[in-house]
Amino acid sequence: MSSLLLVRADDLVVLGLSWARLSLSGGTATGDPAVLTAPGEDGLVVVTFPPQHVAEETRLAGSAAPLQLPTSVSGQTVPGWRGFLSGPSRVAFRIARGMQIPLTVEGVLAALANSPLLVAVSLPGPHDTAIELPWRLLVVPKGRSGSGSFVCVHPSRPVVSGEVTGMWRSRILSSSGSSPLDAGVAVAAVDGQLAASEDPGFSPALALEDRKRVFLEASRRPAPATRFELSSLGGTLSAVGEWDNFRWEHQAVLGRDLRVTTIAKGVVYPLGHRAEFKKFSERVIDPSAGNAAVLRSVLALVITEPVRHAPADETMRRAFPFGDVEILTRAVTDLREPAPEDWKTYAVPGVGTLSTHFWPTTPDGQKALFPVRLETSDGEVRIEIPLLFVADLSPTFSSLTDPGLARQLTTDYDPARAPLPGRAIDLVGTAAPAHGLRSGASGDVHEVHAVTVAGAVTRDLRDGFRPQLAALEVALPALRSLLGDDTVRQVQFAQRYLDNGPREDVLLELVSGQHIDVNFATRADRSGALTAPSYTANAISRTLGPVNLQALPNPTTPINPAVLFPDATLLGFPLSALLDGLKLPPQITATPAAGSAPAVHMRWSNVAQPAAFALKSAGSFVALTQPDTTLDLAVTVSAGRSQTSCAIRRFALVLPPLPRPILRLAFEGMIYTQRNGQPPHLDVTGVGATFLGDLKLLEALQDAVALGDAAKLVEVRPTGIAVRYSLHVPSVPLVPAPGAFVMRGIALRVGVDVPFTGGSVSVALGFSSRAAPFQLSVLMFGGSGYVEMELDRDGLRRFEAALDFGAFIAVNFLVASVDVHALGGVRFSIKPDHSVTVTGYLRIGGCVEVLGLVSVAVELCVALAYDSGRNVLIGRATLVIEIDLTLWSDKVELDSGEWVLAGRRSRALSRAARPGSDADLARWSTYRAAFAREEVRKRPEPTRTVRGNARRR
Repeated sequence: MSSLLLVRADDLVVLGLSWARLSLSGGTATGDPAVLTAPGEDGLVVVTFPPQHVAEETRLAGSAAPLQLPTSVSGQTVPGWRGFLSGPSRVAFRIARGMQIPLTVEGVLAALANSPLLVAVSLPGPHDTAIELPWRLLVVPKGRSGSGSFVCVHPSRPVVSGEVTGMWRSRILSSSGSSPLDAGVAVAAVDGQLAASEDPGFSPALALEDRKRVFLEASRRPAPATRFELSSLGGTLSAVGEWDNFRWEHQAVLGRDLRVTTIAKGVVYPLGHRAEFKKFSERVIDPSAGNAAVLRSVLALVITEPVRHAPADETMRRAFPFGDVEILTRAVTDLREPAPEDWKTYAVPGVGTLSTHFWPTTPDGQKALFPVRLETSDGEVRIEIPLLFVADLSPTFSSLTDPGLARQLTTDYDPARAPLPGRAIDLVGTAAPAHGLRSGASGDVHEVHAVTVAGAVTRDLRDGFRPQLAALEVALPALRSLLGDDTVRQVQFAQRYLDNGPREDVLLELVSGQHIDVNFATRADRSGALTAPSYTANAISRTLGPVNLQALPNPTTPINPAVLFPDATLLGFPLSALLDGLKLPPQITATPAAGSAPAVHMRWSNVAQPAAFALKSAGSFVALTQPDTTLDLAVTVSAGRSQTSCAIRRFALVLPPLPRPILRLAFEGMIYTQRNGQPPHLDVTGVGATFLGDLKLLEALQDAVALGDAAKLVEVRPTGIAVRYSLHVPSVPLVPAPGAFVMRGIALRVGVDVPFTGGSVSVALGFSSRAAPFQLSVLMFGGSGYVEMELDRDGLRRFEAALDFGAFIAVNFLVASVDVHALGGVRFSIKPDHSVTVTGYLRIGGCVEVLGLVSVAVELCVALAYDSGRNVLIGRATLVIEIDLTLWSDKVELDSGEWVLAGRRSRALSRAARPGSDADLARWSTYRAAFAREEVRKRPEPTRTVRGNARRR
């Protein structure tokens, strides 16, 4: 092709001219112009225009200028914006056969004004009309139906008005238009590769993703343009493209944008509300830019569907148990322009890779948060979460109903955690059809401290995208009240519940390997003291509260207590050893109460029911039958009331455990109660003692003992509760020879200690005490003694028994009386560390009384003891002298201290620490040392203790 440059300075005509199938002739020295002629066929003329558009940088309203450019004045700068020129544009004309075109500016322009434009049906070639306006969009005029004929309307001569010459421009119009509207032109994008070229390092008014979208939509249906002009200084365009899910409005004058608007329709994911992402760019006089006319932009996400109702799909309603979901902010403004890398892409088979979704972000790069109201059965819950914007690309691509894209969205959407102020939410009852929400059961309502919202792949995408609760953070008020456990735990809906609905009992499962320690071992008073449930839970049941999934009841297999209760106890005995099977674990739930704290319940009734799961004997614990031994536990804690009750009925303790028990205590019931913060109470009913084995000789006591008539004392301590029974028993003849062996002055003492801080229940049994022994007579001989023992599930914790015997002689001379005694005895003691002490002793003493005015009493006790714990043989002597002269009395006790006669400290004397007078001790030491031999002086001096109300001189 031949080419020329047309230039006319008067009205700024600068055009490139090239032709084909035209012949050039004429042109003489006399000034006649040359002529182009189409001799045998239609010719072609292509006019090339300078760049018709400038891509200018646009910034968010109120932001600083992107550049500060230096000036000729040192240190001073001016704000600057960047720009980028488009490429040249070309318009092709068909020249009719025989037409002649004088090669002058006026002749060429006149000929082109009467010639139709050549527009390619598909992608334009190098000799077809192709106009780059806007920047990086190659467009051509199209008819409303995609075809039509077009002409360029422009003056051939300069337009002069007075002394002003107008700038030349050429307007593209439809050749068939009969009205101003029809006289416009439709603009179609014809080069997707050019539209998809990268932005020049800044964001223009029509950014990359907008150009790609304009290309997709305009290629399908052209955008009407009311004004489409070309000139040497740039093009002018007024076009509005209205498509199903995208709108493009562009106003540019002489290559400079005045106003550009794009509106992309879509939804916000995962909630699924319809929304529009809008960008408004407008040229304004900006004081911060030195009053220059610059482009400023505002980006907003507008929610066009504020409220969505609950889905029809039951599974989705269960996964997101709320009714109406409302986005409270209708428009989120001041958003940042999404960069090309911010858009997520999806490969569409047969179409290509499309940009489908992005995170709306604030200017500082943070994800925008949307306030959301969730309808519950008793009100509402408000959260703030980020949302993805998913563009609706239909009909080019069904982006909102494509299963593949839906699966990708679940991956691209980061689950959003939204904190809550411990809100009670019905997680089951609200999963009902919209506007028909029902209130759920108490086990369905949980104290939620945070929800994590995620996307879900629904079975029917025609309903749109739907969210699900990927996780919840819940606290358990029941454990808070009972154990002080205020831990917030992360849970998720059990899959069986999501699949099968409310007929499933397990609602929630703990995530990430978390578990709940339900342990009353150190807080046994909260579980009725007599039993201490202890187990690990990994799920939450609607009816039972915390449960272990591996130890749940089912119709065919009972709960294995060893799995559920590895550490639980009953009266200190391992509960797993007392049960072969269990129908239900403890129920620990909380019932919401309007305006107050929830009511907490722990119930465990008929634990050993049915009979197949009856409590069994183990160790010292003996389970009874007909009727069976039972355990019942009921705890209620509410704002105005608290009550704890635990009862074990019909059982016995054999102490110590087999094979050689010596005592069997049978109980009709042991009942622990506590009400409204008052001190707890322990009732022990129907106690019966049976002596076995080595204590069988005391079996006559069984008929004389009726603990129901005994005095009872309940002692409450921070660490536990104890009940004490004390009963004075009449004289009892014992086997084997009635009348020959009689015990008098017996005080029977029985005690039951129930600890709150762990450990086992212990039983103490005593016959009199060391301070007040009973009297024993065997024919003509007499003596005294006592027995004390303490036993628990492990056997004997402490045992001490003493018995002495001898003769008593008393003579009364009226004015004086004398009694003397000589007794020998033995004391046997088992200490808590299981060491044994055996003590043999001799007591010799007497008393003389004259006229009731003067009395002298002397008591000498010599003891020899073996201590197995220390492996020593110890001797000790004590002399007590008491004188009473009516108006004066004194008592002197001389104690030798402990002499280690054999063992680790052979023949060494240890001084017992006894209260007394240091001065008396010093005098005694001096007195004794005066008569002692030299080798004895090295020994420690004995201890002398002086008691009484007057000192001896």
